[in-house]
Amino acid sequence: MKHRPSLIVFAAAMALPQASAACAQLSADVWMCDRGTVWEAAKWDVIGDGSARYIDDYILNFTQEWPGYEITDTIATLEEQFATYDAWIDADGNAPLEVLQVDKIVTPRGLTLRHLQYDLINGDRTLSAVMLSQVGPARIMLYLDTADTTPFEDMEKMSFDVAMMLRDTCEDPLSCADTIEPLHSGTD
Repeated sequence: MKHRPSLIVFAAAMALPQASAACAQLSADVWMCDRGTVWEAAKWDVIGDGSARYIDDYILNFTQEWPGYEITDTIATLEEQFATYDAWIDADGNAPLEVLQVDKIVTPRGLTLRHLQYDLINGDRTLSAVMLSQVGPARIMLYLDTADTTPFEDMEKMSFDVAMMLRDTCEDPLSCADTIEPLHSGTD
């Protein structure tokens, strides 16, 4: 299993109960409403601290405590926070190999600043989406990694889909309600 070495600061005592298969609690303030998507069947990292999900060749890591999260306030923009994070990563010797695209995704509950890039993680070259998301009043850093042979368009779509599922509650009647039947039966 690949993890970003020394990039993510975890709250050791944080236990994240999962409310239902449709709502994955990523942090105390952020949910991933994945009802009817491929992520509904994602596996959780049961060995680590529960801050990673796996689907096919994709690994999603997430944290609300990344380098630079301390400057979260009503004044600091996502770009300013990402610049602080980027400087820390560069100083730590973990700068991306190549940044392919930087853009913003307007989500149902906020905004995501996305960097699509090639990284080197544990000696392996990966295609990564590093995303800083404003979800309601909270911010969360997400790292979506896959093999560097994955087509760019596939990563672009998968990371967009992840950003669009972020919510500040699990009470969204369209994507998180327990009464909604999943679009995929798991036998497709």
